[in-house]
Amino acid sequence: MSTDPLHALKVAFRTRMQGDADALEAATANAPDWKQIEMLVHGLAGSAGIFGEADVGTSARALDEAFGEKRRPSLEQVQTLIALVRTRTADHS
Repeated sequence: MSTDPLHALKVAFRTRMQGDADALEAATANAPDWKQIEMLVHGLAGSAGIFGEADVGTSARALDEAFGEKRRPSLEQVQTLIALVRTRTADHS
């Protein structure tokens, strides 16, 4: 049993990250849904660091900044973020 008072929140966040990765994969399939991608990236950028996922937060912020500058990140950048989220959530399984 963890003595970390935020343990349950961190576990819930990792579950959310898995769902976000699934949603990002769906949003990049066929014709990319850039609005959905932007929303998901923005959410990860804002919350990943809070829950100790600094590398996910850094990657997501880079994509979020591109959207903020009215540029689209490449699909490869989005796929890199998805892979990073998958790795980080697998590390905690």
